[in-house]
Amino acid sequence: MKRFVWLAVFALVLASIPAGASTFVAMTRGELAAQSNAVVEGEVLKINSFWSPNGSLIVTEAMVQVTDRIAGEAPSVVIVKTFGGQVGGYNVEAHGFPTFGVGERVVLFLQNQADGTAEVTGYRQGQYRVVRQAGVEMAIPTLEAGVNLVRPDGATVARPKAQRLDALKASVRADFERTSRMAN
Repeated sequence: MKRFVWLAVFALVLASIPAGASTFVAMTRGELAAQSNAVVEGEVLKINSFWSPNGSLIVTEAMVQVTDRIAGEAPSVVIVKTFGGQVGGYNVEAHGFPTFGVGERVVLFLQNQADGTAEVTGYRQGQYRVVRQAGVEMAIPTLEAGVNLVRPDGATVARPKAQRLDALKASVRADFERTSRMAN
């Protein structure tokens, strides 16, 4: 039901935005956490792109070795499914949807799917790349240029900023704890 509401709000907001850019309803870190089954840090081991069963879409699955279960429950290896990818001579770029590279370190907010895979919550809003800058591990948001974030009323929202990995993990754990207290 939550997903339907977000999709309905997204459709209304999208109708009010000029064409030419991908637009998504902005989610706070707390909203991302509340709608996720788990938040993990991991390394991308393998990527596999293929045609959907009806042959109309290219889908990519990334195999992610979980190195830290930041919050929630997740297996040691997660298969993350997203739209877009390359099969044969066809390349589909699904702007705003997560992309992966073998060997990259990531932090992912994940929603379990009925087929045993997971998807990233909030499209790329729930994906960070982990890099070392000046000796400090940083979580870098993956939203690409051309992606706009808006509130449900259509107002533009500032893009998320890079932050220390340890600070992101601490705030996500606090968000999950707060969410679980509210649920009980």
